[in-house]
Amino acid sequence: MKYLIVGTGGTGGCIGGYLASYGKDVTFIARGAHLKAMKERGLIIHSSRKGEIHIKDVKCSDGSDDIGKFDVIFVCVKGYSIYDIIPIIKKTSHEKTVVIPILNTLTAGEKLKEALPDITVLDGCIYVSGYVSAPGEITQGVMIFRVVFGPMENTEIDMYSLKKIQDDLMECQIDGIISDNIKRDTFRKFSFTSPLAATGAYFDVNVGEVQKQGKYREMFIALLKELEKVADTLNINLTNDLVKENLDILDGLAPNITASMQKDIKKGKQSEKDELIFDIVRISEKNGIEVPGYKKIAEHFGYGKNY
Repeated sequence: MKYLIVGTGGTGGCIGGYLASYGKDVTFIARGAHLKAMKERGLIIHSSRKGEIHIKDVKCSDGSDDIGKFDVIFVCVKGYSIYDIIPIIKKTSHEKTVVIPILNTLTAGEKLKEALPDITVLDGCIYVSGYVSAPGEITQGVMIFRVVFGPMENTEIDMYSLKKIQDDLMECQIDGIISDNIKRDTFRKFSFTSPLAATGAYFDVNVGEVQKQGKYREMFIALLKELEKVADTLNINLTNDLVKENLDILDGLAPNITASMQKDIKKGKQSEKDELIFDIVRISEKNGIEVPGYKKIAEHFGYGKNY
């Protein structure tokens, strides 16, 4: 199978790098200095799971040239870039292509499915710690590396194709999981990423501060409880204790970690605050539920002024 990785940051770089290191046919979409370094020196992954990975002959592009058609397209961009990459997906797809978005949002799959009605679009989420540590280099932190994917409601899919993708991931030391309820599983992932990013950005603190008893941890817990109300409103049966599960994840992280949204906001760069914070306020307003913590943080970052 031919794989296209749209967005070679920490997420896409790890997925594609692992696949390519086992001889899978992988092409990467990247840009700027990162793309230039990949063309010159290849892609290097400093991996906690596999050690040093160096793919010397990397097939990579900015997406403007003709790179052919692909069987599987992993979309690993930031939420605010999702519409920008639609032309690339259209150009590189054939009638049996499977598109798997791996984003920190609740609506990525739905947005892509609506924009690409003639292409099979799934939904997905990922558990990995990775970031671009230098042009052409990805650093992967904690050992966990899990990709969860599956069809959305009212999506017909050949399960053989999903099994083949899963087999490729597993062969390459990625824990590939075919979800029987991807709406639930993407929400569960969002329910950690969103409160942590929101809390960290609002107070400008790292994970270590949220791990301590006090106002930062209390805000994190309050946001989780608000998400439980959102899940109930959206008819998502979580089948787990959201607060306990996410506190366990939080307490297992390295204390110096900072969410990427928080880093982007601090640098004055475009961030995923719309997807990770504002979307929850919009859902609450539409459905008449109270999310005071999210609303307070959203207003702090400009919600209601320009949105």
